[in-house]
Amino acid sequence: MDNLERQKIINYFNYNITLEHSAIIQYLFHAYTLGDEAGIEDDLEEIAREEMKHLRMFAHKVVELGGEPAISDRAAVFLHAPTPSELLNLDVEAEKMAIEEYSKQYDDLKDESAKRILERVVNDENSHHHLFLELKEKLTEKEIKGEPSPLDENRIKIVQMLNQTLERQYKLILENLYQSFITRHKNPYLSDELEQKAIDKMKHYGWVAEEVAEMGGEPEVKLPEIDKVKDEKIIIQKNLEEEKESPKVYEKLAKEVEDPDLQWILKRIQKREIHYTDLAKFLEKPDIPAEDVARVISTLTVGSLFRKKDK
Repeated sequence: MDNLERQKIINYFNYNITLEHSAIIQYLFHAYTLGDEAGIEDDLEEIAREEMKHLRMFAHKVVELGGEPAISDRAAVFLHAPTPSELLNLDVEAEKMAIEEYSKQYDDLKDESAKRILERVVNDENSHHHLFLELKEKLTEKEIKGEPSPLDENRIKIVQMLNQTLERQYKLILENLYQSFITRHKNPYLSDELEQKAIDKMKHYGWVAEEVAEMGGEPEVKLPEIDKVKDEKIIIQKNLEEEKESPKVYEKLAKEVEDPDLQWILKRIQKREIHYTDLAKFLEKPDIPAEDVARVISTLTVGSLFRKKDK
């Protein structure tokens, strides 16, 4: 692959990361604000999870080619509309735009590995477009009636505290994803642990965001500034410090609320925030043999996913 093609892929895929990032936030925000009453929350969350896979594919390819994933950037998100069906139309249009963009990139690139990624993603986005059209039709036939009760002073205070927690979680999610992508070729074992941490924190973010929406509030989705740490030892130290701090944050918050269901969720997160793997072990871990790194990475590549699919 020549340098021109390499840089073109990096530029395209970094732009795609910003598109997938915005889609994840937009779809999850719509899921949380529409809630179970609309009967489509699970569908939206499932689509958002597939967008997360796309972001991972693009980021891994960028790092493989020597670039830095644009995990701290995000394209425009469209969060509000007069009716639920019009809200879903924003998602229909987002998928349409993504399909057009990725299809143009596919035609413009020569590298077969990059084209396979785009082919897979375009196929998914076409499915998403179809699903969003069906969900929109479902909501059009049965527009949701009723407004959430006005927030009283106490609920406003709780929503503000929960949103501060969401802002913190969003930052940590992006930092863990960045750290995972950056360390993938150097230390795939550490990379995998960091990715699992990000996944756990995404779950926690979702649980709290749903509570905010059910209380009549609006979940915080403001794009945070992140620390782009690349040194493995510093990454590990920062995560160890964060694992000590996070349970304290949720323990304090649980004491501030009276709703038993919300308390239960916060206490559950408090216990889960202590990660199941001791990251400190990586500080003493000797260098991983090159052949071992190659073996682990081979199981993570998009190419291997395609091969498994063909079997």
